[in-house]
Amino acid sequence: MKNKDNRFIYALKFIACLFVITIHARIPGTVGDLVMSMSRFAVPFFFAVSGRYMLATADGGIITEVPEIRSKVFGALKKLLKVTGIVYFIHLIFSFTVNMISGTPVGEYFSSKFNLFELRNFVLFNSGKFIYDASYTFDHMWYLFALIYVYALIYIFAPVLRKWYKGLIVILLFFLYFGELLQTYYPIRPFDISICTWYVMRNWLFVGIPFVLLGILFADWVFGIKQKGEVYAKEYFAKLTMPAAASVIIGAVLSFIEMNAIDPKEVYFGTLLIVVGLLVLSECISYDGEVLSILGKRASSNFYFYHVLVIAVLELLSRGKIGYTEQGMILRTILVMVICFLLFGLWPLHKELGKSKVE
Repeated sequence: MKNKDNRFIYALKFIACLFVITIHARIPGTVGDLVMSMSRFAVPFFFAVSGRYMLATADGGIITEVPEIRSKVFGALKKLLKVTGIVYFIHLIFSFTVNMISGTPVGEYFSSKFNLFELRNFVLFNSGKFIYDASYTFDHMWYLFALIYVYALIYIFAPVLRKWYKGLIVILLFFLYFGELLQTYYPIRPFDISICTWYVMRNWLFVGIPFVLLGILFADWVFGIKQKGEVYAKEYFAKLTMPAAASVIIGAVLSFIEMNAIDPKEVYFGTLLIVVGLLVLSECISYDGEVLSILGKRASSNFYFYHVLVIAVLELLSRGKIGYTEQGMILRTILVMVICFLLFGLWPLHKELGKSKVE
């Protein structure tokens, strides 16, 4: 790995991917509830990290000119579209194969998956049967499509990005949490869909945009601190280590309280505290470990993209019995993590560690 890489960020990305797995392969009991509530930080953290490096330069600077912003975002958007196309195609092939084996008529399969109702859900909320169905019952790909929306919007509104982004963070986060309060206390039906439906508030608008912009804001803040000198920045961030760690811990506890005292949500207020705390810690802590950082850089994306298919295959092979008991649920979680490591983590780890030995 390059010396300039923030290894701590990569390590956090890998850990966040493991938390995502626990959302879709739940751990039972009180410990499982605590892990479930904490795990909601993962995808907002991915968005924030995207924003953190979206307009950053290799030498630690930030991009402010519109042509440069558009050039950087356009390059990232092209890469994202390619990755999303590959991931979506693989999931579509899996879905089609499972449905054909189970005896679903071809016409029925396509008409139930690709219709105007599902198109509306996909366009508005980055969800619906366009990206999941009974063959794998989680819409984790919403993150990719939401990020496409965010990149496209930043490209379009690049001339006013620096003027608007701070206000947009506040406004959109306010509506996110206000909408989640409505889910519990006054469940309205926008677009004739209950606001309690998970994807009405968890989408490109209320999660993708504010957390990516939060990452951009954080990058600007870090740049401002480092402009005052290396010694000053080192001392400044050292003082923030404990407050940042406290933010993560308080956020985890608050998320657990929110889930049990109010209702389970897609994003908790504690989630925001965890994400901010982790971003700050990434500047406070110098991490030299290789294993987690390599897995974060080279394997975490595939963990996220394909763990749902691993879960689906396990369910098919076990005929749905692997998660019936508490022991079975724990076994399933561990199995998914181990299989993902063997499929997506072992080779990159072997390859990168081999390079380090040669160097």
